[in-house]
Amino acid sequence: MFMLKFSKTYDNHIFTKYQLKPVVEDSFCVTHNAFCVADGVTRDNIYAEAVCYPETQEEAKQWIATYPNPSGAYEAANICTNQFIQEVSQLEKTTINQTKILEIVKKVNNEIGNINQGRKIDYLKEDYYCTEAVGGIIVGETLYAFSIGDCHIALLDKNKKIQFETINNHKQFEDYLQQVYCKENSYDWNNNQDRAMIRRDFRNNPKKEYKGKEISFGALSGQKEAEHYIDTYQVSLKGIQYICAYSDGCEPIFALQEKIEKIITNPECLQEEGKERTLVIYERMD
Repeated sequence: MFMLKFSKTYDNHIFTKYQLKPVVEDSFCVTHNAFCVADGVTRDNIYAEAVCYPETQEEAKQWIATYPNPSGAYEAANICTNQFIQEVSQLEKTTINQTKILEIVKKVNNEIGNINQGRKIDYLKEDYYCTEAVGGIIVGETLYAFSIGDCHIALLDKNKKIQFETINNHKQFEDYLQQVYCKENSYDWNNNQDRAMIRRDFRNNPKKEYKGKEISFGALSGQKEAEHYIDTYQVSLKGIQYICAYSDGCEPIFALQEKIEKIITNPECLQEEGKERTLVIYERMD
């Protein structure tokens, strides 16, 4: 039997340090046996300029003053987490399978599409409201789950070693961007044309390939093409001690064994890590 051990979203430490309230775009929802973590896709500021994490108090204040509030990214993430949990919690345990999980996430995608209807998308100030996410439900000794983008689920054994991870379909794009595109083209994320190009040509575009391999990535936006990037899983929990779900801000932690051990032992120390991030942990209690 698994029990919820920890669930929390942390702000970037620069805001906490100066007692400022940023616009949070992570969302999570949990029950005793189901969870969903979503990371709303960062938007441009109100002047259609690229944003980055601030490093000083003045930069933090400027970030808050110029970032969309409320943010459509958070709205998309919040729709995702709440609807997934609502839908999956209504399923009879004997009927749960990967197909059912996929159907639910497609419904979630459609709901997110509703907040994008009627908007004139320019891929800058008016980009799609969208989110990346993971979610799952524990049924006995099996986890039924989904992932899209670079949120993650990691299953750990009693030694806190990773035995299973969900697919990061953002990585194929990142590898292509760094190893191929940037070597062949001038590229600057702060350039409006480059930023719009990435969002328009690579996100939710299964036709984008390089040497016969997909190089695009997905996010739940309401676009039909987003369904291509929804991965589903049926994973045995035998030998698993911890189920962890987290937004991409936790990636550096789960890349290092010593950090995994530290976070599982004392999740509250996550605040020391800095960036906005969400972590959910279930622990086997039997």
